[in-house]
Amino acid sequence: MEIRGLAFLPVAWSLWSLWGLYMLVILTVISGHNQQPYISGTGIQSPESVVYTIVFLVLSILGPGIAFLHYRFMLHRCEPAEKGFIICQRLLLIIGWIVAIGTSVNAVYSVRSNPLAHRIGAGVAFVGTAIYNVCQAGFLYRRSYSSRLMCHMRLAAALGTIVILVLFAVGMVSFYTELCTGRCAEIFNVPVLVSEYLGFCGLTLHQLTSYTDFQSLSVTVSSDGITICLREKTEDPENPA
Repeated sequence: MEIRGLAFLPVAWSLWSLWGLYMLVILTVISGHNQQPYISGTGIQSPESVVYTIVFLVLSILGPGIAFLHYRFMLHRCEPAEKGFIICQRLLLIIGWIVAIGTSVNAVYSVRSNPLAHRIGAGVAFVGTAIYNVCQAGFLYRRSYSSRLMCHMRLAAALGTIVILVLFAVGMVSFYTELCTGRCAEIFNVPVLVSEYLGFCGLTLHQLTSYTDFQSLSVTVSSDGITICLREKTEDPENPA
């Protein structure tokens, strides 16, 4: 059995992430638990806490699979002599798996049940994904099937997300260390809240830029095992790639 074109995977990951975030915010606000919830704040009370766990556990399962497929794509697009590039891709694959672990910890432990574990998991997931996206965006300039303009947009989005997450991190540190309290906290709470959502959406939508590359991949399942390869392009109109 052969599955030709795997673009549905990053699309599914992105849609699931955005749908999950939308449902969490709606449930939290409608239930009256919080009118301006941070993402972590949507997983504190039931029923949204159940949705929170399910959403992020599914992401922790899909994420490593997508990272591995990206790894295989990059290996197909390089020469065996490019040892440094291959090592970098292996390191990025490891980061992808670490992100999955952080995401699962973030899903299982809420801010209420275990705030330290939750924040470590969320931090690892956010920072790891941002680093992964920036690095792959740079490598894809020479390897991607996407246009040059798309490569520019991909890198700009990845760098922009890094800036947004840095602003969010600075804001959260100032709150927790009480460097910004009272009126200061009231003024900066909304910008910090918005930056978290923008950062999450930026990391999520970045997956969609892999659509063209994943569309070129195929998976063949046989008695010999599972094979992931690039689809061969052909000029035959009766047998399109």
